[in-house]
Amino acid sequence: LVMKSWTFGIMTDIWGDIPYSDANKGRGVLTPTYDPQQAIYAGLFTDLKAANDMVNGDPGYGSADLIYGGNMAEWKKFANSLRLRFALRLSKVDPATAQTQALAAIADGVFTSNADNALLRWPGDGSSNSPIYNNFVTRDDQHMSQTLIDILKSLYISVSGSDTTFDPRLGVYADPVIANLPAVTYVGAPNGLQDDSAIAIGLTHTSRVGAAYRAIGTPSILMTYAEVLFDEAERAARGWTAGDPAALYAAGIQASMEYNGIPDDVTAAYVASPRVAYNPATGLQQIALQRWIALFSEGTEAYSEYRRTNVPDLQAGPAAITNPQIVARRLTYPVSEQSLNNDNLQAAMSRQGGATLTGRVWWDTPDTP
Repeated sequence: LVMKSWTFGIMTDIWGDIPYSDANKGRGVLTPTYDPQQAIYAGLFTDLKAANDMVNGDPGYGSADLIYGGNMAEWKKFANSLRLRFALRLSKVDPATAQTQALAAIADGVFTSNADNALLRWPGDGSSNSPIYNNFVTRDDQHMSQTLIDILKSLYISVSGSDTTFDPRLGVYADPVIANLPAVTYVGAPNGLQDDSAIAIGLTHTSRVGAAYRAIGTPSILMTYAEVLFDEAERAARGWTAGDPAALYAAGIQASMEYNGIPDDVTAAYVASPRVAYNPATGLQQIALQRWIALFSEGTEAYSEYRRTNVPDLQAGPAAITNPQIVARRLTYPVSEQSLNNDNLQAAMSRQGGATLTGRVWWDTPDTP
C-alpha cells in the first residue's frame, strides 16, 4: 500500500486524472477508466492510513526489503510522511483536507531523523547499479541546470557581508567545470535549448552531476527527513498548528546538509546568513525554495512542488514548445493510451479541458502560494 501510494502519487501529479480504481486488475479490466485526481488523492489518504494501521505486528520481508531491510516501524513512518507530502499538495485547492490530513499524519508518526530516509540502496555490483551511474556510462551530455547552479551561487552571502561563499551543497550536487581546472568553477547549462545550441557550448564548459550523485552505488531517494521538516515548517507558517516555522525551517536545512555531508559549523553560518535567515514576511517562499533545493535528484517531486508554490520563478527555455511559452504545468498522456484505451483517455482529457502541457492538474491552482 505504501509503495502503491508513492507510485500513484507521482503518476497523478504529472498526468492528473489516471486509471486508479480500475488499475492493476489484469485481464479482468483491459481498458480501465480514469479517476479524477481529487478521488485519487482521497484513495491515497485511505491507503496510507490503512498501511499505518496494518503495520502493527507485521513481520515484514526481512532482507528482501531493499529499502528498510524488514523494519516495519520505518515503513510506518514512511507511510505517514507520504500522507504529510500529499496533504501539503492540497494547500490551495482544499486547505481544510490538507490541514486535517497533515495533523493526522504527524500524530501517527513521521520521519524524525535522516536514519528514517526512504532510500533504495543499489549494491553497485555491476548488475544492480545506480541508474544515474548507468546513464553516465553510456552518455555524458546531461549536465547541471544553469537555473539550479545560479540559485545556489546567489543565495548565500556571508554574515560579514561579502559574496564569497556559495551554498555548500553546490560542490556536492555538481562537479567543477573541466575546462577551467585547476580553478574550481561551477557553470550550469541553459535549460530548454535545441540540440545544436547545446552542443555548441561543449561538454567541458558546464558542470556534470556531482560524483556523489552519479556513483555506482548512489541510493535512489524516495523521500527524506529534510522534506518532512520543510512540510512541517510550512504547516506551522500557515498557522495550521502550534510550532516554530523558523526552527523547523532551520532544521530542514540542517537535515539536507547532513545528508550531503556538510559540516555543522558550515551549515550554521549558512542558516545565519542574510539571504537564508528566516523572515516571517517571506517565510513560505523561503521554505519552498529550500525544499526545492533539498529535493535534488527527486525530479518529479521538485517539479510538483514548483507547480504548487511557484517557487523558484522558473522560465521557459528558448526552444519551449508551449504556447504561450511557459514551463509546462503537466505532461501529456502516453501515445500508447490512444491505441489501447482511447475512449477512456478522451473522456479524461475532456474532463480536464484537453490536458495540454499548459493545462493544470486539479491541485495546481493559479492563485497565491
